[in-house]
Amino acid sequence: MFHTGGSPVWPDRWQALAQELTHLQANLPDPTLKALAASLKAFGGSQFNFFRDGFVNGRLQPSALYPVEYVLQTTLDQVGYDIAVYQQAAYQRSGGGAALQKADQLAYLALKPAIDSGLLKQATVFTYFNKSPLSRNIPYAPLALVAVPFTSTAVPRDLLATPHEIGHYVYWNSPGLIAALRDLLPVQPDWLSRWQEEIFADVYGCLIAGPVIGLDFQDILFDDSLQDFMSDDGEHPVEAIRPYAYTKVLTELGYTDAAAALNKRWQKMLAARNNPEQFIPVSDFERISLAEAQVKLEAFALKILDYLTKTRKFNPKTRWSEDLPNGAKVETLYEKFDKWVNGLSANPAPTLRVAGNKVGVDINGALTNPRQLGKTQTWIDELKELTSDTLPPEAWIPVISTDGWNVNGPDDNWPP
Repeated sequence: MFHTGGSPVWPDRWQALAQELTHLQANLPDPTLKALAASLKAFGGSQFNFFRDGFVNGRLQPSALYPVEYVLQTTLDQVGYDIAVYQQAAYQRSGGGAALQKADQLAYLALKPAIDSGLLKQATVFTYFNKSPLSRNIPYAPLALVAVPFTSTAVPRDLLATPHEIGHYVYWNSPGLIAALRDLLPVQPDWLSRWQEEIFADVYGCLIAGPVIGLDFQDILFDDSLQDFMSDDGEHPVEAIRPYAYTKVLTELGYTDAAAALNKRWQKMLAARNNPEQFIPVSDFERISLAEAQVKLEAFALKILDYLTKTRKFNPKTRWSEDLPNGAKVETLYEKFDKWVNGLSANPAPTLRVAGNKVGVDINGALTNPRQLGKTQTWIDELKELTSDTLPPEAWIPVISTDGWNVNGPDDNWPP
């Protein structure tokens, strides 16, 4: 087979990225960014060497869908993307970064209940500014990387997507969670199963933030185009019915007045969008009733809620908002949230730290949940260390994306 994977240009390209990471590690003042640079250098080198050496020595069988050059370039591209994010974050924090420290604090408040309940091992968070909320799965460090909107510096409520984004991190990093969720509804339409991660993150957000996140997501969804509002993208619940998952969960949690007010508000917003009645699943041509889809969406959300609160004993003692007083305007939820955020005393999130060849979370000076630099603590580590077997494409293709790290990998499911 002809391929250019053995060309010296590929190691040269990797070395350019490695040198930049060495520079970042030496010069970034933030301890978490320094640790991320060191971890990415070790992980990126492991990924690159696994693929290049594997293809050159014949240990990896070629794929008709993903040529050698594609695999190598995709891997290097993702390392470069992560470098750019860390450089961007360093610049954003160079002036003190008080707003991002507050965002860190909120993100960690959203994450810590999952640690305390045993859903997750000890981890921490790191935030940076982006045009819109976003979460990244960083397999090479125990950290949730979360983007928050630039507008949150002046509008605290624009941080309200953070618990949802943390929900994505919990989804990917809680042992056995994904398989358990699939077992909740073993027989379900394909379009509903593709929404599983997003529904989980919605439920998680409700458990952390309470009614105010339901209000926020109504506004987030309502400012989208009419096409986005009524269509299925294969990842997110159709926007026209998605808020009903929030209100169903909030009702179950006892926020009955807020849920009723939010339902009434959403029905008015739907009327402004001409009350859509059907949608077409992304991989089908048959129209589905939105009323039917709403029933299935609500049922799945309640099953996830039941699994989290009863099976996994996840039920945070406090939430970011309370029920709406009877007769109060629903926007009161925003007013109280803004006041709560502005009144929070400074309590920095834990940092990452490198000690020798390990990286972990620094908790009161102790390196907690340590791992060897470059390791993911998943089966990917073991696969990359195999030396005796020849691996077919179906074995090595998942390594490209490594549980969602590579945003342009073969599962191409970005953004979450």
